[in-house]
Amino acid sequence: MELRAYVRACRRRWPWLLVPVLVAAGIAAVLTMAGAPGHKSSMVLYVSSGNADPDSGARRLNSYIALLTGPRVGQAVVDRMGPEVTVEQVQKSLSAQIREGTDLLEVSAVDSDADRSRQIVTTAASVLVGLARQIGAPADPDAGPATQVSIVQDAVTVEEPDNLTRNAGFAAVLGLLIGAGAVAGKEATGRTVAEEDDLRRLGLDAVGTISIGGRSRAGHPDQALAEAFRRLRSLLPVLAEHPAMTVPARGRSLLLTGAGRKEGTTAVACGLAIAMAETGARVVLVDANMRTPGIGRYLSLDAAPGLAEVLAGTARVPDVLQDSLGGRVTVLPAGEHAPDPGELLASPRLGATVRTLTERYDIVLVDGPALQGVADATVIGQVTDSALLVVRAGRTRTAEVEKSIDLLQRVGAKLAGAVLNALPRKLPQNGSWQGPAEVSTGMDSPDLVFGLDPTQSPRLDDTFVSLPVVGTARGRAKVADAENEHSPEVPAQRSGADDDADEEQQRSE
Repeated sequence: MELRAYVRACRRRWPWLLVPVLVAAGIAAVLTMAGAPGHKSSMVLYVSSGNADPDSGARRLNSYIALLTGPRVGQAVVDRMGPEVTVEQVQKSLSAQIREGTDLLEVSAVDSDADRSRQIVTTAASVLVGLARQIGAPADPDAGPATQVSIVQDAVTVEEPDNLTRNAGFAAVLGLLIGAGAVAGKEATGRTVAEEDDLRRLGLDAVGTISIGGRSRAGHPDQALAEAFRRLRSLLPVLAEHPAMTVPARGRSLLLTGAGRKEGTTAVACGLAIAMAETGARVVLVDANMRTPGIGRYLSLDAAPGLAEVLAGTARVPDVLQDSLGGRVTVLPAGEHAPDPGELLASPRLGATVRTLTERYDIVLVDGPALQGVADATVIGQVTDSALLVVRAGRTRTAEVEKSIDLLQRVGAKLAGAVLNALPRKLPQNGSWQGPAEVSTGMDSPDLVFGLDPTQSPRLDDTFVSLPVVGTARGRAKVADAENEHSPEVPAQRSGADDDADEEQQRSE
């Protein structure tokens, strides 16, 4: 993993770093404060020698240090103090160091009991003085004076500091290393898509990020969200050009799907439909997720026949279309009765239905089910012009995205790119995010709100989207007549002129 990617992962998973640091430092502090306070007793010995060689004196001092902390002195201390201490305890307690530039030897003993530390250091110094007399006597009386070790300072006992700061600091560093290792392990084993660069590394064109984290020119988060959908509209290759420029008298169809459930495809489909309606294009939104339909809840539509009935041959397309958002967007709901969605979607009527819609509408947005688990989305991808993959930021794994790309490519679907959905599971219930489910048709309508009917019970995995008013459509979309492509299974869509004539006749009656 690259360093930049690792730094981004640490920023994203900062609790993984903070929690181990706090836990480790807290444990170290508790253990340090709970332990018995230490006491240190020190004595100073002077080592004299008749030999003027400084190197010889330094070697002799180091020899006394080794002797003091060795088992011989330790055993002698135990013999004098009794069974209250062991040789290992004495050796662990005793220490000695040379005062720089002198022949002074500082001997110390650390113990939780002040009297015992003083007794240990006093006994050890006494034993060392006796041993120095035995091993320091010269064999030749004429060789010079013997080495002598004398006590120049009696034992002084002080209380050892508890080292709370040092112990807590070392523990915090250890906790930080543990947290960093956990982040690296998580990123290596279960890496998720967190930003557009991750999508590009997977070979996908990142056409936008939908989030509420930014601010627009007006300073309102709802305006920033609307701008994100407009940017998505302009960057989608299948929607960037006018349909009449490439395929005369035919609109474009786009499937929106995700690797798994709860990717937020319905929220993105609804927001993109509003952004497309702003351009004056006629937009139809198809709820093809017949297993868990969601558009009806977002747009507060009543349960009614829809795509399921059309594919089953029991209803005609014109009879099940519904106007929403003040007539700006037309909706083909999922329907009421879909006992076997997989079988219905495999029907030839699916392609005929999409073709009929593209003959009348400029943009056909299909909210499809997830790619993983069932084959519904791959079937829909074969009859739409292209597919847009919706990826939930910080949740969708890279392996799932790669598998989704492979599935779409294997069925011949044209992948228009991917959009990163960074919306929260549920938008904040305050400020501009609240609003009624119904939409006002007046020109002074302050908000255009996507949400559930207040009387309904929302699911926790839904994402509520609130967008500003889209304004008046700038122009009228071209409506094509389907004269010679009547499907025997799906009745042909009548032209807009025929519909107007019927409405006029009803009014006259």
